[in-house]
Amino acid sequence: MAKTKELSKDTRNKIVDLHQAGKTESAIGKQLGVKKSTVGAIIRKWKAYKTTDNLPRSGAPRKISPRGAKMITRTVNKNPRTTRGDLVNDLQRAGTKVTKATISNTLRQGLKSCSARRVPCLSQYMSRPV
Repeated sequence: MAKTKELSKDTRNKIVDLHQAGKTESAIGKQLGVKKSTVGAIIRKWKAYKTTDNLPRSGAPRKISPRGAKMITRTVNKNPRTTRGDLVNDLQRAGTKVTKATISNTLRQGLKSCSARRVPCLSQYMSRPV
């Protein structure tokens, strides 16, 4: 299910004003072209917090900025044999303290891993002593 855009502050305020004027949720929804469930959610939020502003959402802030993520991707594209430890050290010099796992997650966003395909040898060779 795709995320939808948030309603404008004007629309949310209109919904609250119409509710205070005594209109039903379905009537407000038809008048403004908004789903009844959305109208109900906005009214419930207004009753609980007395505001129609966007409230802060949960979740930690990102450790690596979009610019840092591009730098990591660019470094790996130039030299695919770069290790995660090297990238951690590069970011530490730039002033960002991250772990190897964070680097892996960042690389997973934009790059795909691959390994060389095994192919048969072109010529016969003697077996080596083990």
